Amino acid sequence: MGEPAASALPGRQSGRYWDAAASNWEDEIFSSFHNDRKGVIAAALKAAADPQATLADFGCGVGIYLPLLGRLFGRVHGFEQSAACVDVARRKVRRQRNVSVHVASRTARRWRGSFDAVLCANAAIHPRPAMWRGVLQSAHDLLRRQGRLILVVPALGSARLLMRAEAHTGDPSIVVGRDADGAARVTIDGVATKHYTQPELKRELAALGFAGINVRRIEYSWNCHGLRAPKALRGAKPWDWLVTARA
Repeated sequence: MGEPAASALPGRQSGRYWDAAASNWEDEIFSSFHNDRKGVIAAALKAAADPQATLADFGCGVGIYLPLLGRLFGRVHGFEQSAACVDVARRKVRRQRNVSVHVASRTARRWRGSFDAVLCANAAIHPRPAMWRGVLQSAHDLLRRQGRLILVVPALGSARLLMRAEAHTGDPSIVVGRDADGAARVTIDGVATKHYTQPELKRELAALGFAGINVRRIEYSWNCHGLRAPKALRGAKPWDWLVTARA
């Protein structure tokens, strides 16, 4: 059977989508790690590296980060809701004995308070507040006291920037509007995806009990978004947020 075409994939917030995307992840899913212009994510991971520490990659997908994490930390556990993605990730790290990958829904409770560090990269993106807050809460619950969070999430300001850049194309894929309650709502190819402001991130993480919250930008090129920036925007770059904090 051939790989599924993009148009044949289920909605992105569906578990079936991630199962279907597992076989052609590089074509379907934007990689923050590989498109990070300045290597901000890798630098944060290396700064947290400890051969005696345990790390959870919460929402690991097909294991993009796992090979590097296995070299930086003593023991690494990847957690992912899609069984198909778990299979791909396990094959990717089959030679790294200190890396294990689990179906998240089957193992979450037994791992509470077990980790020195948690990486959560573009997992807290469901548009429903109960869902994205639930991901952030789960990341907190996995950490030991004073454990370190490394979080990657989409930026609302970047979505607005990309929408402006797409305006001249006549075929915009990103729309930033408002929900009925007035909250910002971002849709990408018609799919709602949670995007954050910097103050919102600090407020939400502080409410969960995180401290020492630091937020910085992960910059991307225009080309990796398939765009040529209009003249008025050439001094800017699209970005995500990278957050580090302590439980």
